Amino acid sequence: MNSILDFLVRQKKLALVFTISIIALGLLSLNNIQRDQFPAVDFEIMSIVTSYPGASPEDVEQNITNVIEDELSDISGIDKFTSTSRAGTSSIVATLSQDVSDLSELKQEIRNAVNRIKSLPEEVVDLPRVTDFKTSRKSILKISLGSDTLSYAQLRDVVDGVAKSVAVLEGVSEVVKQGYLDKEIQIRIDPKKLYQYELSLPQVMDAITQRNQRYTVGSNHHQQHEKTIVVLSKFDAATDVSEVIVKSTFEGLVVRLKDIAAVESGNVEEKSIVRVNGEKGFILQVKKQAQADVITTVDLVKAHMDKTRAKHNNQLDIFYSADLSKYVRNRLDIVTNNGLIGLLLVLVVLGAFLSFKTAFWVAVSLPVSLLGTVALLGVTGETINLVSLAAMILVLGIVVDDSIIVAESIHHYKQTGENKFKSAVHGFKRVIMPVVTTILTTVLAFSSMFLMEGMMGKFIYVIPLVVIFALVLSFLEVSLALPAHLAGVTEKPKQHNWFEYFEDKFEGFLAKVLKIRYWVVVTFSVVLVFSLYFASTQMKFSLFPAVGVDTISARMTMSVGSSLSNTEVKAKQVEALIIQTVGEDLVSVTTDVGKYFDHKAKFTIELLPSSGRDRDSKVILKALKSKAKEIDQVETLKFSVHRP
Repeated sequence: MNSILDFLVRQKKLALVFTISIIALGLLSLNNIQRDQFPAVDFEIMSIVTSYPGASPEDVEQNITNVIEDELSDISGIDKFTSTSRAGTSSIVATLSQDVSDLSELKQEIRNAVNRIKSLPEEVVDLPRVTDFKTSRKSILKISLGSDTLSYAQLRDVVDGVAKSVAVLEGVSEVVKQGYLDKEIQIRIDPKKLYQYELSLPQVMDAITQRNQRYTVGSNHHQQHEKTIVVLSKFDAATDVSEVIVKSTFEGLVVRLKDIAAVESGNVEEKSIVRVNGEKGFILQVKKQAQADVITTVDLVKAHMDKTRAKHNNQLDIFYSADLSKYVRNRLDIVTNNGLIGLLLVLVVLGAFLSFKTAFWVAVSLPVSLLGTVALLGVTGETINLVSLAAMILVLGIVVDDSIIVAESIHHYKQTGENKFKSAVHGFKRVIMPVVTTILTTVLAFSSMFLMEGMMGKFIYVIPLVVIFALVLSFLEVSLALPAHLAGVTEKPKQHNWFEYFEDKFEGFLAKVLKIRYWVVVTFSVVLVFSLYFASTQMKFSLFPAVGVDTISARMTMSVGSSLSNTEVKAKQVEALIIQTVGEDLVSVTTDVGKYFDHKAKFTIELLPSSGRDRDSKVILKALKSKAKEIDQVETLKFSVHRP
């Protein structure tokens, strides 16, 4: 053992190559590893949403929801499913069993079962939309667009083009438009003329449906220029619809649609309203591809929006909300700042107590452990996310302890005048077992997180992974590299250390304490019991405190039966209250009226960054809650903070 250690402490170049290689690999991985908000997690939940225009909740339940539920009930592997039937929409959420061995096969079976349904009403034009819930499908950025100079129709055309251009950007998988009303051809039939021409409404509907077709009738069977014959008779404009022949007789009577109805272009019925800073606007929800980097993708989208704003002569008011990249940036900044502060403290403190050369090599162990952990996360297919970064912050102080212990022990033997290589060997051997024991106990303590099941276990499994990676790299650094680094440092033994005076004083104090050790144990036990009692009775629990957040959410609920327009009127009052209360700290307020129910509205209040405003978000939240009572004729109006 001594011969191996003696060989290793003399390999200064090997130790230097090891240290530099780990740091270089970490830096390389840091530039290439995917950054995301959370680890890739499959929630094992699927939703089936079906649109049934104009139908009542009872009709939706009987003709859509029950039909789909009957089909799903025959599939094994579904733990439960819950359904909601409301006017015009059926929503079914299926929770999959965790005991299923192949989830992909089960999900495909659900899709196939939904596609097999042929008994849906004729009014259901679009197939049921089956969605798989995963963290990768979450929106990474919401873009609110409005304009003081463009009309609604002009703004809609602009938004349509913006959505298409954003969707083709690298890393973007989908752009969902909110507040966007599709165009439609509206036919208003005159009942008197129907009676005059002896027609019924189903006859008119059948005539329109049969005319609005595109179908293939075969080929021309030409020997040299064979072509497929396609009949194109789909409507392109309202004028085409008005010329549809509804009825004709042998006597020469021809009744066209324009003879019995008014045909014009319009917008689909408004089922929800999106407002941006007090004006009607649009929201684009940007979703990224599963393997795309959240920070890079958001930066690309924002750069594209800046070009779009300039292209339209700054006529567009563009605001961003629900930006997931800022949380990852913030956590990365915390890790970076904590690492730099840790390096500085190690250099100052160890430089004062030991030597600056020793302090330098101890400080190097921090980037070795952290950057090495980043490299290992990249190798194992993990990402840099809020959970893994939190684990790095947690392990930051643990990894430097091992280096300090080994460095101090080697420094102690050097001060005795012993040969520098022998000092490194003796100092390392003296503390290596306590260091290994500390690492093993920490690894075992965090490894218990691997046993956690359920949804929480899918998110936090990366914490013990990061801790283990960091501790293993820390052990390799202190055992293979640090002794060789310190053996190469020549230090003159000091006759006196300035800290000896304080050591002597503390030694005397400790001797007195040990004489009354039982009283000390009793005193601290009483303090512990009192602390637990105080924490359980006086301290409030808050999972997501309001300190430091930049987004506040609000939800307003009117009485059931409130129309969309009536809910919008109250939403305008809430917007005015928010703008008045938040004042200069407000970036934007986005209102979503009737997204799920006509009598409900949701508000997203985007604040200036905490570093750029005088009031804390907790103060603003308290002010909003105190003024919520000023809005009358609402059942509830609740404000809350929004954290990732």
